Amino acid sequence: MSSLKVGQFQTLDLSTDDRVIIHDQLYGCHEVSEPVLNELLRSKALARLIGVRQHGISSLLKFTPPITRFEHSVGAFLLVQLVGGSIEEQVAGLLHDVSHTAMSHVVDFALSKPGEGSFHEVHKMRYVKTTEIPDILTKHGFGDLKPLDEELYPLVERPAPHLCADRLDYGLRDAVGFGKLSLEDAQRIIASLRAFPDITSPDRLLVLQDPEAALVLARCYMACDRDVWGNPAHGNLYTRTAELMRSSIRSGLVHEEELWRLSDDEFWAKMREVLDANCQEAMKRLESEDLPNDKELPLPRGAKVRTIDPDVYDPSSDKVVPLSAMHPEYAEERKQYVSVRKALYD
Repeated sequence: MSSLKVGQFQTLDLSTDDRVIIHDQLYGCHEVSEPVLNELLRSKALARLIGVRQHGISSLLKFTPPITRFEHSVGAFLLVQLVGGSIEEQVAGLLHDVSHTAMSHVVDFALSKPGEGSFHEVHKMRYVKTTEIPDILTKHGFGDLKPLDEELYPLVERPAPHLCADRLDYGLRDAVGFGKLSLEDAQRIIASLRAFPDITSPDRLLVLQDPEAALVLARCYMACDRDVWGNPAHGNLYTRTAELMRSSIRSGLVHEEELWRLSDDEFWAKMREVLDANCQEAMKRLESEDLPNDKELPLPRGAKVRTIDPDVYDPSSDKVVPLSAMHPEYAEERKQYVSVRKALYD
């Protein structure tokens, strides 16, 4: 197999052993010949993410497009590469989501304890140690496995509301997929991206140079949260599915390790096979019903309210400032949005 569709917006050309050609509708065509990246892109551990959708049950039931954890992981790596990040930073970007399970963040509602981080982050090393990833990293000079800790790399991961490759890629990819952002505007935002103060600084950050592009991004990101990520209707699908996942795993009918072994579709089929009649009926209802009316539902506890306040380069001062400081109207929009969404918690 030489060409492989790996997500909604991305295809890989694997016809040559020493390189991978990535065709991405957002970022264009990129040839990857760096040995560690080439080997990781072909690894089973990363390829598993082709069967794991970003939006879990929402995507499995076709309420959102089939954007995959794999294409997002590749996208984060490409953003780091586009601004000139080191190979180590690119590896960190590529591997930042390698431990995501079937159904993505639905598992957080099923198995994470109150106050605990996301399930895939808490159990990252537990999973990675069962894969070929440590051997690949060691082979290519990363025996300390440092790239598996993405929080060491601010280009890859920063706390909200700042930009980072992770947050920017899923924001752009989902916004285009949900129809909140045109492909042309997404590419305009990408073209505005740079590392500040420069790519050699130990404190380098992802910033945007175009304030209007930053405003477009921030508003469509908020629209994605309102209509999908933090929407009570999708939250309802998550909590109902989480109950089924919790029941199947805690009863021993499904082993927890299968979260990393099975794709979304395979995990859903496995639950249908082992759960009792009542649970199977609940699965049928999920499959047959329309998306619930979000006006009649609370936002589940544990659901995030997501917004961004991108750092924007100000050439007059040669500094970066938050978008909200450049556009006070956006600061007020964001404040009002967060207040309204938090009022929806059950």
